[in-house]
Amino acid sequence: MPGYVDSDGVRLWYDAGGPADGPVVLLVPGGGASVVWWPPELVEGLAAAGCLVVRFDNRDTGLSTPIVGADASYDLDDMAGDALAVLDAAGVTGGAHWLGVSMGGMICQAAALLHPARVLSLTLVSTTPGPDPRLPSGDPSVFDGLDRRIETDEDFVQLQVDFCRAVAGSRFPFDEPHYREIATADVARGTNPAAGVPSASSRLDALAAIRAPTLVVHGTEDPVYPFPHAEALARGIPDATLIPWEGVGHEQPPPLIPDLVDQVVRQLRAAPDRPG
Repeated sequence: MPGYVDSDGVRLWYDAGGPADGPVVLLVPGGGASVVWWPPELVEGLAAAGCLVVRFDNRDTGLSTPIVGADASYDLDDMAGDALAVLDAAGVTGGAHWLGVSMGGMICQAAALLHPARVLSLTLVSTTPGPDPRLPSGDPSVFDGLDRRIETDEDFVQLQVDFCRAVAGSRFPFDEPHYREIATADVARGTNPAAGVPSASSRLDALAAIRAPTLVVHGTEDPVYPFPHAEALARGIPDATLIPWEGVGHEQPPPLIPDLVDQVVRQLRAAPDRPG
C-alpha cells in the first residue's frame, strides 16, 4: 500500500506491492524520475516472481518533498538514508535487493558501502562509480536545449521526450508515443523544475569493499555514462557480472525487461540471506 515516511525532515512517497513474505526488491529511481518511469514489465514481472517490490519518489521528485533554497544542498549519502527510511516504513528492517538506474545506481552503491547489512544484492543499470578523471566523459550534446525556458506542462513533456530521444541507442526505433505517455504522467504527478542535483564523489577506489552480489547492466551506446563506466564497476566490485545491452543507450527498452527480470530473480535466489 502507498504511504509517506519522513527522512530527516523530507517527506517521501513510497509504495510496496507483491507477496509480503517474498524477497524484497527496492527500486531506486534515477535523477528527476518519479515511479511512473519504472517499466510495468519490471514491476509486474518481479511481483509475479514472488518479490515484494518497494518503489518511491526521490526527494525533489513526484509526490515527495521538493527541496528549495538553502535546503537544496544534499548528497548521495543523504539519498541512501532516504531509501533506508522507505524500507523501514515498508516494514523491511533487514536486508533488501537494491536495483537502481542511473543516479539510482549511484545511490545503491553508496548504500552498499555505508549500510552493507541492508544490501543483499545490487543491480546497477546505466550508472557510474561517479565522476572520475580516469573514466571517459559523456557526450555533452545530449543535454543541449535542456536549459530552455519552460512555460507550460507540455513544454516540460516535450523537454523530457527530447532528452529520451537524445540518449537512445540505435538498436530499437525511438518510440515517441511511449515516452510522451510516460512524460505526461510524470508531469501530472508533479515535477520540480528547480530540483537540485546531489553532490557526488568518485567511488572507484571504494568498490572493492562492496560484498553484495552485483549485476551491472549497461547499454554499449550510452552517451551519458559511456560503457567503460560499466566495465569499471564490474571490474571494481568483487565477482560482479557485466551484462552488456548491445546497441542500447541510456535507456531501459521494454523488449529487454523480461530478461532483466530473469537475471535479477536468479541473482536474488542465489544471494545469501545476509551480506557476506
